[in-house]
Amino acid sequence: MRFLFYSLLFVALSTTSASADWRNIHNGSEIPTESYADQPYVVKTDDGAWLCVVTTGSGHEGQSGQHVVSMRSVDLGETWSEPVAIEPATGPEASYAVLLKAPSGRIYVFYNHNTDNLREARADNPPYKDGICRRVDSLGYYVFKYSDDYGRTWSEKRYPIPVREMEIDRNNPYGGKVRYFWNVGKPFVLEDSALVPLHKVGGLGYGFFTKSEGVLLKSPNILTEPNPEKIEWETLPDGDIGLRTPQGGGPISEEQSFAVLSDGSIYCVYRCIDGHPVCSYSRDGGHTWS
Repeated sequence: MRFLFYSLLFVALSTTSASADWRNIHNGSEIPTESYADQPYVVKTDDGAWLCVVTTGSGHEGQSGQHVVSMRSVDLGETWSEPVAIEPATGPEASYAVLLKAPSGRIYVFYNHNTDNLREARADNPPYKDGICRRVDSLGYYVFKYSDDYGRTWSEKRYPIPVREMEIDRNNPYGGKVRYFWNVGKPFVLEDSALVPLHKVGGLGYGFFTKSEGVLLKSPNILTEPNPEKIEWETLPDGDIGLRTPQGGGPISEEQSFAVLSDGSIYCVYRCIDGHPVCSYSRDGGHTWS
């Protein structure tokens, strides 16, 4: 009987604990989306709200209609405002948005945009019949918009970032004239500059991406320059090759995440397909890496 009592007590306490545990996904507050949802990123705005951007759509990942939206919460994520379309579902694919807040309170959103509205992309055959892939959410231009009202509205115009061509681009099926890429890495600040991650992709095939590597897009003046036309960009690291696996590793190196260390060095960790994570350090602001 005593064993039964303690067993029931343990179950009751466990149930109570689970119901109060914020780590239990069932206790979370859902961020509203259309159906498919990916990569929710949140920053705290200067008016105290939480601003979230998410890639969403009515279908599955990569289907037509995929776009990026934003929404605000003023009660720590319990409820959210109606989504604001940064790019419309009726336009070319817009995907994988991340946020950066400047000291002025301006908020930038960076994302993939299939600006030329390509409806197919060259790919390996097999697995793609006739060498044509009709998923087109990971190509085009890396662009940004901005908000000066804490994410309630966004600039009508989008601004493409001049990403420097590298070996992986020239070796893609278009010789670099069409770029394959995407991103999940959060922008970060180092001294007076902002750095935005990007994952360059070399081709489409089995597993979708057949080759990838990481770069950083550095702006020395985005944190202070109010005119988006005057924002300057530099692609890092120096040279023709981005962050890859160690010599002898596989062809996939992506989802780079960065942290600035106490001595100003940058630490980067990312995934591969070799059975372990990869890490690298930069002691010179991202120009070279270990």
